[in-house]
Amino acid sequence: MPKIMTLISPQSATLIKPDAPVVSLSLRDVPPVALVLGNQPINTIAPVISGIAQRGETLTSTTGTWTGVGTITFAYQWQRDEVNISGATSSTYVLVADDDNTSITCVVSATDSEGVGTATSNAISPILGVPYNLVAPVASGTGQVGQTLSTTNGSWQGLATITFSYQWRRDASDISGATSSTYTLVADDYATDIDCVVTATNSLGSANQDSNDIANIAGSVPVISGVPTISGTAKVGETLTATAASVTGTPTPTDTFQWQRSDDGSTGWANVSGATSTTYTAVSADEGKFLRVVQTSTNEAGSDTANSASTTQVQPSFTGILDTYSGASAAYSLRLLSSTYSGSAIRVRRSDDNAEQDIGFRNNELDTSTLETFSLNSDCFVTTWYDQSGGTNNATQTTAANQPKIVSSGTTITEGGKPTIDLSSSTYFDLELASGYNLFSVISLADKQFVYSKSTDSNMYIRQRTFSGVDKYRFRKTTSDYTFSGGHIVNTRFLFNHNISNNFVQQNGTQNTGTPSTPTEMSFDRLFANISGGNNVTGVVQEFIVWDNGNNNEGIETNINDFYSIF
Repeated sequence: MPKIMTLISPQSATLIKPDAPVVSLSLRDVPPVALVLGNQPINTIAPVISGIAQRGETLTSTTGTWTGVGTITFAYQWQRDEVNISGATSSTYVLVADDDNTSITCVVSATDSEGVGTATSNAISPILGVPYNLVAPVASGTGQVGQTLSTTNGSWQGLATITFSYQWRRDASDISGATSSTYTLVADDYATDIDCVVTATNSLGSANQDSNDIANIAGSVPVISGVPTISGTAKVGETLTATAASVTGTPTPTDTFQWQRSDDGSTGWANVSGATSTTYTAVSADEGKFLRVVQTSTNEAGSDTANSASTTQVQPSFTGILDTYSGASAAYSLRLLSSTYSGSAIRVRRSDDNAEQDIGFRNNELDTSTLETFSLNSDCFVTTWYDQSGGTNNATQTTAANQPKIVSSGTTITEGGKPTIDLSSSTYFDLELASGYNLFSVISLADKQFVYSKSTDSNMYIRQRTFSGVDKYRFRKTTSDYTFSGGHIVNTRFLFNHNISNNFVQQNGTQNTGTPSTPTEMSFDRLFANISGGNNVTGVVQEFIVWDNGNNNEGIETNINDFYSIF
């Protein structure tokens, strides 16, 4: 084919053809024309790549369809994201790690006698290899301590199968053990940023992608476990102390307290003005009322409250006989004897099921309401008569058959309008009392009955009896016999006083004279019974006090008689 060479100036063109005259043309003289530079191969159908788009697989490219002059030869150049891959110049190409998650094409060059033409194949994309994140994981949930966050996996591409693992982070540092798709926020997370790193893994490797942050984690509302407690004696002038119940919350809650007063211990609770400390000293306005404390635990997230149990009824300011007359070595009563004593009066056993319970005081006297409620309309027997002197000389009886009765068919037994312990021929108390000089008892006796005796010495006791035709009290210590004449009161409650120091027995304020002797102490370990058997007390007893001195008889008798109205 003849060749046309064209030279163009701004205003004209000269046509030069071999073996022909030169023709010059003005561009103003002719219409625009296409100027042909050459006739290289022309692609009519683009090359096509086929194969599996994943690492290790082989892709193959066709040449496509071309037109040209003579024989057309083809060359290949594979490209990764439009950049030539070094050495990839065959019609096939094996995908490698660098191709993961890229786009692969092949540029085919066609060459004939007229020149070189190129065409680019379709793209194979994406090449599946190690996991590649397309959409980041999303963490969601309420950003507050105690709440649970969760994360999605996000969206990934890569060679199947892809598995996922998780690592939650606090301010970009791993949280030990937090490797689930969910995470419950703890106190350490307060005021931090939390996210989750999701790791995608397949047979070719792994890749990580972190989630969005759950920022500035809020604290948790306080939660009180249990209730506050109160210690101390509910009595005018006495100080009560509140101990807070345990509480959780973030940040650490602050506890405040409010003391409250109620008429019945269950309703109508009202704040005591100004009583907001952990301690509260009962005042006269509290007498006969009930007290409790309210704990409020607060932090920036909220608050929680809890009410203590009610105290017992607040007792009036009190001075007991042991406050006035000190030196008692043992003291047993069904009334409160000392303002410093905070224990119970007695422990009782219920006959129906042998259940036991301590019974305390109410308004400074035996709490018969609690006692009768516990009885369930059955009988109750005294297992322990507690020592109010401050010592540990509790009078006890562990054998059921020998325990004296205090409740009969649900009703407290009384004498002179006061609760009393009912003694029978087989009932008594054991105790260990090392010494005593002055003994007082509110009691009733029959003839020949023993007030007390000693298990290790059958010749140590005091009893009332008719001796040689005369009503007397007989005090025996070892082989010495001391008798106190002047009669004795039988089968009637009376105030009995044996003053060893001053050598007399006194009943209802009247002395029985005794055989002169050197004052000596008395020790015993059995109350209201003969250690040798027989002649145990069959009567009642309400009080029994032993002093280590022989003074203040008149004042002691007055105190006892004022309470019991005996004579």
